[in-house]
Amino acid sequence: MGQAVLFSGQGAQHVGMGQSYLAAAAEMRDCFALANDLLGYDLACLCRDGPIEKLTQTEICQPALFTVGYGIFCTLERRGFWQNLRACLGQSLGEWTALAAAGAISFHDGLLAVVRRAQLMQEACEAIPGAMVALIGGDREKILQLCSATDTTISNYNAPDQIILSGTRMAVDRALGLLEECAVRRTVPLAVAGAFHSPAMEMARRKFTAVLSELAIAKPRIPVLSNVTGRAMEEPEEIRRLLAEQIVMPVRWEDSLRTAAQLGATHFYECGAGHALASLVRKTLPYAVAADVNDYHAPFDSKAQR
Repeated sequence: MGQAVLFSGQGAQHVGMGQSYLAAAAEMRDCFALANDLLGYDLACLCRDGPIEKLTQTEICQPALFTVGYGIFCTLERRGFWQNLRACLGQSLGEWTALAAAGAISFHDGLLAVVRRAQLMQEACEAIPGAMVALIGGDREKILQLCSATDTTISNYNAPDQIILSGTRMAVDRALGLLEECAVRRTVPLAVAGAFHSPAMEMARRKFTAVLSELAIAKPRIPVLSNVTGRAMEEPEEIRRLLAEQIVMPVRWEDSLRTAAQLGATHFYECGAGHALASLVRKTLPYAVAADVNDYHAPFDSKAQR
């Protein structure tokens, strides 16, 4: 059984996330204690009580998901759950959690960088208000043509039948009005503050490059798959470059899942919040086992191993 660990990205947040681990595991309590000290506010309280409007704010959401995902990973690592880990991968913000789990960055340094990343992305959102919407089904070639005609972009290739459309709110609204000709079955607006992984984030990418230049990065001890390429990142300078590009480039999640399978992963476990990534595994790799381990008792349920 080859395992892959998946880390949730922005949009997965919900009030109460991480609380079963916080109640039961010292590893999670240690992560939140350090986060509270570094951030200067009670992140654990916000995750427990919300309100969801505040938890969804980019500057809070990103460090919250980073902390919860890493705390779950460390708790399970200490308890011997990761027996044959073949790949770490995270969607968008989750890629940072994957790098921390693989030992490429420290939790301390990663959290500080994530906070700055969130601040810069929020600034970009305020400068260019945007939106993201999931498209279920549809003809990709026609959707790409629609993007060219409406000044929108595909920001995520999530699964064979799911992509994410991004752009300014006006551009996305215009595109949604023309989707009928693309055979899209359903649309789902995302709970995010802007057009992430699109040219609207260029200001954030440019400023964040300076932050990355000072970040200590080591070679990962477990393959970490890049959102930008869908392949493993190995060298520190390659990781640094791709982390900057990731802010404006599409997330190639479907490709990343297929790469994890090529590396020997047959069992995929989502750490963080929700179960959206596990669902995308089942859509992309129908033969694989996929589950979230976001409740403290779930990982050791026999069903999680089948």
